[in-house]
This record gives sequence, structure tokens and C-alpha cells, in this order.
Amino acid sequence: MALTEFGPFAVVFEKGELDVPGYLELLHLHTPGAQIVIDRVERALSAGDPARWVAALFRDANWRPHLVGAIALLLDRSETLDRNLLWCAIDSGSWVTPQLIVTAVFADPSFPEKARVRVDEQCPVLVPAGLTPAERHSATGPDGMLGRRAKMLASILAASASIRSLERWASDIRRDARIQQLLKEDEWNGSDEIVASWMTSVRRAFLERGHILAPKAT
Repeated sequence: MALTEFGPFAVVFEKGELDVPGYLELLHLHTPGAQIVIDRVERALSAGDPARWVAALFRDANWRPHLVGAIALLLDRSETLDRNLLWCAIDSGSWVTPQLIVTAVFADPSFPEKARVRVDEQCPVLVPAGLTPAERHSATGPDGMLGRRAKMLASILAASASIRSLERWASDIRRDARIQQLLKEDEWNGSDEIVASWMTSVRRAFLERGHILAPKAT
């Protein structure tokens, strides 16, 4: 992860006046420092050529830029940034897949279609190539391939509860034995709980800024 590749977004990762590097404030969004980091993202978006820099955030193999890119999409009121980049990060098995799935609920009106396709295929994941085991662990987290698939599945089903058109579908598909088996692989991660917690926290954080986050699909 080379911060120089992120242009004006590089400052988001810095510690500065915070107790921790900026991206860590976005993991849970529980502290006042989260607003400082969101301010940094907002300033970076207005610095020029945001599509280029946000694309760089999501194309990086590391989960840390993915969190910053997620906040950028939620701040993108004009909806000009490419939402498919978010799904590319999800499909790569990003360690912060639960947070990215929540972002997709609030940023992508095609969430229901994209969610159904992935669940129907039992959430295939393509981990970025060219990383040593140590680099992969640092960049994408400790999960194996099965764990990454399970994380995506659990996150999608948990987030689907907030979308009326997916509630019945999510409930029905949980009865599938293959789905149940895959979900067991995520029990130690608790991705469904992370989805619920981050959804509440990000809504609260944006409400403090005068912006109500709501699912783009119904």
C-alpha cells in the first residue's frame, strides 16, 4: 500500500491529531475522531479528479484503502463515482467486506440484483495474486478462501434485512443446507454482527453531519 498512489486521500491515513491512524477510526466509527477522518475524506473529494483517486483506493489489495473509499462513496452526493469498484473490492475477499456491503446498501441502487447473483453462486472470491503469504495476511486479513466466501455471504444476508424486497428472499435462502454450511464458517468472524453495528454507526455519523443514509433500493 503506497499512499502516494492515493493523491489527496493520502492524508486520510495519517495520524495527525488523532490517537490512531485515520483509517482505523473508520473501522467502528465510535469515537469523535471519526468525524475528523470523514472531514478529511470530504476535502480530498473536492481536491480534484476524485474518480481517479477513489478507483485507486478500491483497486489496492489492502483493506485499509477500501474503508476510505467506502466513506468517499457515501459522501458522493452526485453519485458520479463508479459503484462497481466497491463490488470488485468485495469480490476480492477484502477483510472489511461487512463494512463494504453496508456501503453498497446505501450507495448502490442495484444492490438487490448484485447480492442475489453472488449468493446464488455461493459468493465466489478471487484474492489478488502476486502476494506472499505474509503480504496477503496483512493486506487482506487472516481468512482462507472458504472464510472469505462465508464472510461475504453472512454480510449480504445480514444487510438484506434492511431492504424490503430482499427480506423474504434472505429468509428463504437461509433454509438451504449449502448456505447453512457456508454460514457456519463465519461464526467466529460474526460478520452479521459487524454489519448491524457498522450500519448503525455509519448512519449516526452521517446524521451528525446533517445527512440521512437510507438504502438506495427498496
